Amino acid sequence: MNYGREYVKNYNSPKSRDRRSSIRQFSTSLIKTLLILILILIAASCLGAFYYVRSQIRELPDISEINITPSGQGARVYDAKGRQIATLSAGGANRGHIGISKIPRDLQLAFVASVDRNFYRHNGVDTGEAIREIFRSLVSDEKANDGTITEQLITNNYFSKQTRRKGLSAWISRRIKTQYLAVAVEKTNSKDKILEDYLNSICLGDNIIGVEAASQRYFNKNVSALNLSESAVLAATAENPQKYNPIDHPKNNSIRREKILRSMLLQGYISQERYREAMDDNVYSRITKAVPDYGNDTSYFIEAMTDQVVKDLMSAYDISYTEAYIKLYTGGLVIRSTQDSKVSAIAEKEVNNRDNYSVNPGYSMTFSITVEKENGIKRYSQKTMISYLKKKGIRNNLVFPSRKEARQAYRDYRKIVTKGGRIPEGGEHVVYTLQPQAAMTIIDQQNGRVRAIVGGREEGKGERTINRAKDLTRQPGETLGILSTYAPALDSGGMTLATVEDDAPLKYQDGEAVKDMGKSYRGFTTIRSGIADSVNVVAVKALTDIGTGLGYQYVKDFGINTLREGDDNQRLALGEITSGVKNIELTAAYAAIANGGIYNKPVFYTSVEDTSGERILDTTRRQGKRVIKKTSAWLLTSAMEEAVRRGNAKNAGFTQMGVAGIYKGRGDDRMFAGFTPYYTCVIWGGNDDGTALISSPFAKNIWRSVMLQINQGKEKKDFSMPGAIVAKRVCRKSGKVPVEGVCDHDPRGDMTYTEYFEKESEPTETCDHHINLTICSESSLPATEFCPKTVEKVFITGGSSGTDDGKYLLDPKLSDKTCPLHPGPPH
Repeated sequence: MNYGREYVKNYNSPKSRDRRSSIRQFSTSLIKTLLILILILIAASCLGAFYYVRSQIRELPDISEINITPSGQGARVYDAKGRQIATLSAGGANRGHIGISKIPRDLQLAFVASVDRNFYRHNGVDTGEAIREIFRSLVSDEKANDGTITEQLITNNYFSKQTRRKGLSAWISRRIKTQYLAVAVEKTNSKDKILEDYLNSICLGDNIIGVEAASQRYFNKNVSALNLSESAVLAATAENPQKYNPIDHPKNNSIRREKILRSMLLQGYISQERYREAMDDNVYSRITKAVPDYGNDTSYFIEAMTDQVVKDLMSAYDISYTEAYIKLYTGGLVIRSTQDSKVSAIAEKEVNNRDNYSVNPGYSMTFSITVEKENGIKRYSQKTMISYLKKKGIRNNLVFPSRKEARQAYRDYRKIVTKGGRIPEGGEHVVYTLQPQAAMTIIDQQNGRVRAIVGGREEGKGERTINRAKDLTRQPGETLGILSTYAPALDSGGMTLATVEDDAPLKYQDGEAVKDMGKSYRGFTTIRSGIADSVNVVAVKALTDIGTGLGYQYVKDFGINTLREGDDNQRLALGEITSGVKNIELTAAYAAIANGGIYNKPVFYTSVEDTSGERILDTTRRQGKRVIKKTSAWLLTSAMEEAVRRGNAKNAGFTQMGVAGIYKGRGDDRMFAGFTPYYTCVIWGGNDDGTALISSPFAKNIWRSVMLQINQGKEKKDFSMPGAIVAKRVCRKSGKVPVEGVCDHDPRGDMTYTEYFEKESEPTETCDHHINLTICSESSLPATEFCPKTVEKVFITGGSSGTDDGKYLLDPKLSDKTCPLHPGPPH
């Protein structure tokens, strides 16, 4: 920059000074204008926000008309034909309103410490805590809670009766209304009244509303008898009734319970001594797993349906589990279920019919005993009992031949562990369960609608322990092989039903031998026979050929959600997986095969309507997803039909109706998975403790009996063959085009048969596992043209010794030799 004399002269000229002055004036005016506009915008925003808030508040009724006390109209449930089958009553679930004086102070403070630490100090809204919750949710998996106890009470008992909309504007509107009502409620109600109503309306998992019902459910005693440790369990459950359910997820609940007890200690609600005593309490050993009878319609189907409705309400309207559950039980909803009452009655009757079980019935037990002794509190359960009996060499399981014997064994053990002590109120609970157990799911494969679900054999609702069809996982065996191995092999693995694998001794990659349950190894075996006869080696080799990763992905695509990363291995072919499968998920997977390869997520309802008749949930528009080709599904079905006709599922079919299925008849469990053109059904049978069953086909027999009855009256038909399926004659030992006069002259008989293929996948190459040789009758070696007497013999090539093919194998010595007795013309 030149700061010389000429520059200074020009800078100080009148013209330059005027220009600079104009710029300053313009800048000043611009800044003033922008400031004014900003102030106007702020004022307009504040005014707009004020009027928006006022408009939202005006939509609310008078505070005197708002009742925060738990109340409402239960949902009505109708079956698939429009008949009412259940009423979900809030009164039954809540088991009566409990006054604050009967709720232990420890329980009250446990909820305050975990849900709303400033409850006794705020006026209904805790702005600071709300901001902290939002920030915590941003840096962890924990979702911010729904506000103060007062706000949650309003949400649960006022807004849950209304249809909630999704979206930011709906959320803002709800927050404004909730906070306004929270402040108003605090002005007209005491803290004790608010906390009382909250504790009577909170959802605590497992179909429970209110702390009294939760105390009865989990500890089998009145809420007034709960101690500090037990109170913390309930408070932990309230945070997320699914994640922290003390029965299903005791570890999660324990972690949350510890945080609550620590918070109570830090907030001065409990002493260090009481904190340590509660922490040392093995509270989960006395959690009651049996389902008490609340007096509601709590069939296995209704229980599964309510779970699905609650989850769908949460997803559709972005609401909490508690709000969704309370809406279900108090919102006056109408639920159109998928249950076919006739089908359901047949399934329940046959599962519970003792005449269907060829094994003698037994009884197992689950129990918890708390004993107060001079040296402290001791707790006992079926686990400690079985350990005691094993050490004494008495028995290694708790399945007894009769209820009487089971009861006597329990009494004997109880007498031993209670010696020198006493059992406090609510310190004992025992349930006897019929064994073996069974579970069944029936689905309409065309739409995924569950027509019936039976969660177990039972003698009374009060003895129900688990919905085995929905919640239990068991090893599926060969029923999973269809999904993990044969479906991907036919669909994208380049194999056909005629593809052969050599059924011969085999080891997994880790060196362990593959167990083949047949009496002998078969040698070359087609995929069709591998399916129909459940040939283990064929399944393992087929999965190895296509890749275990492909099989693993197909199982997941079929809706099996219990796989673990470690299950991506060869044992997947035989259904040997970490966690087993759920009956309902396996049923839905087989329904996809029956439905031409289209998977439908199983549904328990078609629609849910609110009190105004508006449809707030609707499953009728849900679209299925294709998991395998239509041709692949039909080919699998064809092979499973053969399993029913002559293979491992023999005797499960019935006249003039297509029936396809696979039976697991070995190991600790029994399973039959199959379908007709109308229904898909999977049944499991076994002992709850996993002990081995005496060989019995009861699962297969019950499956057939149920399916025969529910298919009666329907048009008798077979499965429809797609147009892209073609038939072709092949050799059973190679899966290729047979050589005339060779493959049909195997020493064991004609090895040709007609197989079905997806068009353009049929074989074009000729058989390479058969060879025909002319043998000299004198030397038993390949004949020369000079041998006087010869015989034609067909051999197997490329096979394995030690199999059924072994004795027919071509001796390698014969391949390059000829008869030495007749090398030239006779003299």
